[in-house]
Amino acid sequence: MDFYRDDLREEQLKRERKKRNKRKRLVRRIIMTVMTIIILSLGGCCAFLLVQYNQEKNRAAEAMVEIGTLEDRFNSGDYITTVEADKMVEEAVLNAQGELLNEVRSTMESGQTTLTLLEKLFPDLIITADKGRYHFFEVNPELAKNDFSYEDLSYPVLNEETGDYEGDVTLAESAGMETRKGIDVSKFQGKINWKKVANDDIDFAYMRLGYRGYGSGKIVLDDTFEYNIEKAKAAGLDIGVYFFTEAVNEKEGIEEAEFVLENLEDYKVDLPIVIDVEESASSDSRTKDLTKEERTTAVIAFCERIKEAGHEVMIYGNTKSFMVMMDNEQLEDYDKWFAYYKYPLRFPYKMKMWQYTSSGEVDGIEGGTDINIMFY
Repeated sequence: MDFYRDDLREEQLKRERKKRNKRKRLVRRIIMTVMTIIILSLGGCCAFLLVQYNQEKNRAAEAMVEIGTLEDRFNSGDYITTVEADKMVEEAVLNAQGELLNEVRSTMESGQTTLTLLEKLFPDLIITADKGRYHFFEVNPELAKNDFSYEDLSYPVLNEETGDYEGDVTLAESAGMETRKGIDVSKFQGKINWKKVANDDIDFAYMRLGYRGYGSGKIVLDDTFEYNIEKAKAAGLDIGVYFFTEAVNEKEGIEEAEFVLENLEDYKVDLPIVIDVEESASSDSRTKDLTKEERTTAVIAFCERIKEAGHEVMIYGNTKSFMVMMDNEQLEDYDKWFAYYKYPLRFPYKMKMWQYTSSGEVDGIEGGTDINIMFY
C-alpha cells in the first residue's frame, strides 16, 4: 500500500510540474506578445532606440503593470485560459500604447528634440548624441553624486509668448548648501563694462585665457584676456580662467597647462583653473579621431600639472564630454563644471558648477552670455 501511495504521489507531482511549466510558458508568451506589439507600434519613430537598447527598461514594463496579477494567480494555483490571457494582453497593450504615443506626439509637436523625447522615455539613464547615434549609459553607483537633491532646485520659467526662459536657477535653503551666481566670457562677448556686471547680482567671472587651434595646433592667448581679468578684478569680482583644449596627447596637455601658468604669473585667481573639453565645431579638427582614453590622458596631464603648481583645477564639459569623449571614472579626483541648458537638470554625478544657460542677460554685456551657479 505504501508503495502504491508513493506511485500516486509521484504521478501527482509530475502533473503539478507540468501545470507549472505550462503556466511559465504562458507568462513568457504574454510578455513576448506585449513587447512585440509595443515595438511594432512605435514604428520608425523609436524602433531604432529599442533595437539599440533592448537590454534596458522600456515601455513594455508599463504594459505589464496591467497583467501583473497573472503571476499572483499562477502562484496561488488559479487557472487562466489562453483566451482570457490574450484579452488581458490586448487591453494592456492598448492602454500603454496610447499613453506612449500621446507622449511622443506631444513632445514632437512642441518642437522639442528627439533627444528630449528619449530622456522622457528613459528617465533613469544618461543619454547623449554623437556622430548620428544615441548613447545610453546606466548611472554608475560607485561615482560621487551631488550633495543636494534635484528636487531642491528651482528653474527658470518659460515665457510662452517669447519662447525664452526667464529667471535664474536657485537652490532651496533646506538643501543646506550655499550658491553663487557667475558668468564666463571670452572675446566673443566684446568689450565688457565690468562695473555694471558687478552691480547686476554677479559674484564671480570666468574668462577664457586661451585656446589651441583646432587645425594648426597653435596655442593662442584670448584677445580680451588681459582686459577682462584686470577690469573684473578691479570691479571686485572673484576671478577664474579657463583654457579650451585641443590637446591630442599627454605632452600637449602639459604644454597647455604651462601656457596657462605662464600667463597667470602677474595675476591672482580666486577660483579653480579650468580645462574646457568640448567637441570642436570643425570636421577638420585635429582631435576628431581621438579615443576616449587618449583624450582622458591629455586632460589628466593638464590637471595634474596645474595641481603641481599649487592651484585647484576643474574640468568643464557637457554630457557628451563626460560620457563619450572622456572616461568619467578616471576623473573622480577633479571638480566638474557641467553645461546643460534644459530643465530639469539631468546629470547625476557630483558637480561644483552648473552652466544652465548660454543666453543669459547681464548688464554691461551686449547679447547673451553664459550663466552659472556654483555649489559649495
